[in-house]
Amino acid sequence: MFDIGVWELALIGVLALIILGPQRLPEVARTAGKWVGRMRQFVASVKSDFDNELRTEELTELRKLHTELNETRQLIQRSSSDAFEGLQQGLDAGRLAADVEKPVKRKLAANKQAKKRKTTTRTAPRKKAATKRKTRGARRTRSR
Repeated sequence: MFDIGVWELALIGVLALIILGPQRLPEVARTAGKWVGRMRQFVASVKSDFDNELRTEELTELRKLHTELNETRQLIQRSSSDAFEGLQQGLDAGRLAADVEKPVKRKLAANKQAKKRKTTTRTAPRKKAATKRKTRGARRTRSR
Protein backbone atom coordinates (compact mmCIF):
# COMPACT_ATOMS: atom_id res chain seq x y z
CA MET A 1 0.00 0.00 0.00
CA PHE A 2 2.57 2.52 1.10
CA ASP A 3 6.07 2.22 -0.15
CA ILE A 4 7.71 1.88 3.27
CA GLY A 5 10.68 -0.40 3.66
CA VAL A 6 12.23 -2.07 6.72
CA TRP A 7 14.64 0.80 7.40
CA GLU A 8 11.85 3.38 7.36
CA LEU A 9 9.84 1.30 9.87
CA ALA A 10 12.89 0.97 12.10
CA LEU A 11 13.43 4.73 11.98
CA ILE A 12 9.74 5.38 12.86
CA GLY A 13 10.01 2.89 15.75
CA VAL A 14 13.15 4.56 17.15
CA LEU A 15 11.57 8.04 16.88
CA ALA A 16 8.34 6.80 18.57
CA LEU A 17 10.44 5.27 21.38
CA ILE A 18 12.32 8.52 21.87
CA ILE A 19 9.20 10.75 21.70
CA LEU A 20 6.68 8.61 23.63
CA GLY A 21 8.98 6.80 25.94
CA PRO A 22 9.08 3.15 26.92
CA GLN A 23 5.96 3.29 29.13
CA ARG A 24 3.46 4.79 26.62
CA LEU A 25 4.81 3.09 23.50
CA PRO A 26 2.99 -0.28 24.05
CA GLU A 27 -0.36 1.49 24.59
CA VAL A 28 0.05 3.59 21.45
CA ALA A 29 1.13 0.54 19.46
CA ARG A 30 -1.97 -1.37 20.66
CA THR A 31 -4.26 1.52 19.74
CA ALA A 32 -2.60 1.96 16.37
CA GLY A 33 -2.96 -1.80 15.71
CA LYS A 34 -6.67 -1.62 16.53
CA TRP A 35 -7.15 1.29 14.13
CA VAL A 36 -5.22 -0.47 11.38
CA GLY A 37 -7.31 -3.61 11.97
CA ARG A 38 -10.54 -1.62 11.78
CA MET A 39 -9.36 0.07 8.57
CA ARG A 40 -8.52 -3.31 7.02
CA GLN A 41 -11.89 -4.69 8.10
CA PHE A 42 -13.68 -1.67 6.60
CA VAL A 43 -11.76 -1.99 3.33
CA ALA A 44 -12.49 -5.73 3.23
CA SER A 45 -16.23 -5.17 3.83
CA VAL A 46 -16.40 -2.49 1.12
CA LYS A 47 -14.53 -4.78 -1.23
CA SER A 48 -16.85 -7.73 -0.49
CA ASP A 49 -19.95 -5.53 -0.96
CA PHE A 50 -18.59 -4.33 -4.27
CA ASP A 51 -17.85 -7.92 -5.35
CA ASN A 52 -21.35 -9.03 -4.31
CA GLU A 53 -22.92 -6.28 -6.39
CA LEU A 54 -20.82 -7.26 -9.37
CA ARG A 55 -21.79 -10.91 -8.91
CA THR A 56 -25.48 -10.09 -8.76
CA GLU A 57 -25.21 -7.96 -11.89
CA GLU A 58 -23.25 -10.70 -13.63
CA LEU A 59 -25.77 -13.30 -12.50
CA THR A 60 -28.69 -11.30 -13.84
CA GLU A 61 -26.79 -10.78 -17.06
CA LEU A 62 -26.01 -14.49 -17.25
CA ARG A 63 -29.65 -15.34 -16.58
CA LYS A 64 -30.71 -13.06 -19.41
CA LEU A 65 -28.18 -14.70 -21.71
CA HIS A 66 -29.41 -18.12 -20.62
CA THR A 67 -33.02 -17.26 -21.42
CA GLU A 68 -32.01 -15.77 -24.77
CA LEU A 69 -30.04 -18.89 -25.62
CA ASN A 70 -32.97 -21.10 -24.67
CA GLU A 71 -35.32 -19.03 -26.83
CA THR A 72 -32.89 -19.21 -29.74
CA ARG A 73 -32.51 -22.96 -29.29
CA GLN A 74 -36.28 -23.42 -29.27
CA LEU A 75 -36.64 -21.24 -32.35
CA ILE A 76 -34.02 -23.25 -34.19
CA GLN A 77 -35.67 -26.51 -33.15
CA ARG A 78 -39.07 -25.27 -34.31
CA SER A 79 -37.75 -24.05 -37.65
CA SER A 80 -35.75 -27.22 -38.26
CA SER A 81 -38.74 -29.42 -37.37
CA ASP A 82 -40.95 -27.33 -39.68
CA ALA A 83 -38.40 -27.67 -42.46
CA PHE A 84 -38.14 -31.40 -41.85
CA GLU A 85 -41.92 -31.78 -41.92
CA GLY A 86 -42.06 -29.78 -45.14
CA LEU A 87 -39.43 -32.00 -46.70
CA GLN A 88 -41.22 -35.09 -45.47
CA GLN A 89 -44.50 -33.87 -46.94
CA GLY A 90 -42.73 -33.02 -50.19
CA LEU A 91 -41.20 -36.47 -50.30
CA ASP A 92 -44.54 -38.07 -49.56
CA ALA A 93 -46.21 -35.98 -52.26
CA GLY A 94 -43.37 -36.87 -54.62
CA ARG A 95 -43.86 -40.55 -53.86
CA LEU A 96 -47.56 -40.25 -54.56
CA ALA A 97 -46.87 -38.41 -57.78
CA ALA A 98 -44.23 -40.98 -58.69
CA ASP A 99 -46.70 -43.78 -57.98
CA VAL A 100 -49.20 -42.12 -60.31
CA GLU A 101 -46.58 -41.35 -62.94
CA LYS A 102 -44.96 -44.80 -62.95
CA PRO A 103 -47.60 -46.47 -65.17
CA VAL A 104 -47.60 -43.47 -67.51
CA LYS A 105 -43.81 -43.53 -67.76
CA ARG A 106 -43.85 -47.26 -68.36
CA LYS A 107 -46.35 -46.86 -71.19
CA LEU A 108 -44.28 -44.06 -72.72
CA ALA A 109 -41.12 -46.13 -72.49
CA ALA A 110 -42.87 -49.12 -74.01
CA ASN A 111 -44.18 -46.94 -76.85
CA LYS A 112 -40.70 -45.57 -77.51
CA GLN A 113 -39.21 -49.04 -77.61
CA ALA A 114 -41.95 -50.23 -79.95
CA LYS A 115 -41.34 -47.29 -82.28
CA LYS A 116 -37.61 -47.98 -82.28
CA ARG A 117 -38.22 -51.60 -83.18
CA LYS A 118 -40.51 -50.62 -86.03
CA THR A 119 -38.14 -48.03 -87.45
CA THR A 120 -35.06 -50.25 -87.20
CA THR A 121 -36.74 -53.18 -88.92
CA ARG A 122 -37.99 -51.00 -91.80
CA THR A 123 -34.82 -49.07 -92.50
CA ALA A 124 -32.36 -51.92 -92.28
CA PRO A 125 -33.60 -53.89 -95.34
CA ARG A 126 -33.88 -50.72 -97.40
CA LYS A 127 -30.28 -49.83 -96.77
CA LYS A 128 -29.13 -53.28 -97.77
CA ALA A 129 -31.19 -53.14 -100.91
CA ALA A 130 -29.85 -49.70 -101.74
CA THR A 131 -26.28 -50.85 -101.30
CA LYS A 132 -26.94 -53.89 -103.48
CA ARG A 133 -28.38 -51.67 -106.21
CA LYS A 134 -25.36 -49.45 -106.09
CA THR A 135 -23.02 -52.36 -106.38
CA ARG A 136 -25.02 -53.94 -109.22
CA GLY A 137 -25.01 -50.67 -111.11
CA ALA A 138 -21.31 -50.31 -110.63
CA ARG A 139 -20.71 -53.80 -111.90
CA ARG A 140 -22.86 -53.21 -114.95
CA THR A 141 -20.97 -50.11 -115.86
CA ARG A 142 -17.68 -51.87 -115.58
CA SER A 143 -18.66 -54.79 -117.66
CA ARG A 144 -19.91 -52.65 -120.52
